[in-house]
Amino acid sequence: MIISSIIQQLNSLTKLLHQLSKSHYTSKIKHLSNGTIGAHTRHIIELLQCTVNGYKINQVDYINRKRNLLLEQNPSLAIEAIAVLIKNLHLEDKVLQMKTPFDTNLVSTTYFREIVYNEEHIIHHLALLKVALIELNLNLVEESFGIAHSTILYKENINC
Repeated sequence: MIISSIIQQLNSLTKLLHQLSKSHYTSKIKHLSNGTIGAHTRHIIELLQCTVNGYKINQVDYINRKRNLLLEQNPSLAIEAIAVLIKNLHLEDKVLQMKTPFDTNLVSTTYFREIVYNEEHIIHHLALLKVALIELNLNLVEESFGIAHSTILYKENINC
């Protein structure tokens, strides 16, 4: 369930990327401090890569991640990177160490905990991408795009 939920978010992002022109992907968005859809997409991909790649060495390091600027310039590369992530997400839960910028350099976490974090992080950025789409005057995503599961459930319950 945890893995299928994050895959759902990644599939929503992929569906959006397939619909965008390269121009829209790289357009500076005023309401996102001149950030781009590509920059937000790169950020999503790279944090999740940190988790999946960190699994192999038992350590997640979001701080010293590589920043591949090609991912924010080329939507096709981003789509490929997301597909690789989806293929490699299905791992068993285990304890990991996570680097921090604080005095305590490492803290304990788990793979599933970091997957949950990444899913919430993705949803947050999808909400920002929805702002970008509004500014670009593009109606390309469903109503639930960028809305947390808990919010969707809450709204369903109050509308019963």
